[in-house]
Amino acid sequence: MMAHENNNDFADWLYNRYVEALRKNDTIRALIFLDVMSQYFIKALTQRRFSKQKRYTGNLLKSIEKAHKNGTANKLALVGEEWQREFQKAMADYEKSLREMDFDEETITELIIEKKCNYGNN
Repeated sequence: MMAHENNNDFADWLYNRYVEALRKNDTIRALIFLDVMSQYFIKALTQRRFSKQKRYTGNLLKSIEKAHKNGTANKLALVGEEWQREFQKAMADYEKSLREMDFDEETITELIIEKKCNYGNN
């Protein structure tokens, strides 16, 4: 099996551009990325060797559909490495702000743990 066969980077990239466009209220751009992701799912992932990528991409598309039905599309989080970077930056920024407010170390640790557990559920 070749390495690229289970690579979800392109689907992640499309999804993340979609999420970023939604965050900026750029509906046209969001729809373009959604359409490209849908076409990628329907046309590019037809071979059996891409079944894992197709399932992954399908799940991303389902999460978008579900978020729109629930009215929570504006709260979609990034995925993959970009999510990891966004999460780490948010935690570092949060810790910095707590330190600037002169919280003690124990409180800072507790608040950061709570923030990490609830991240994305705002």
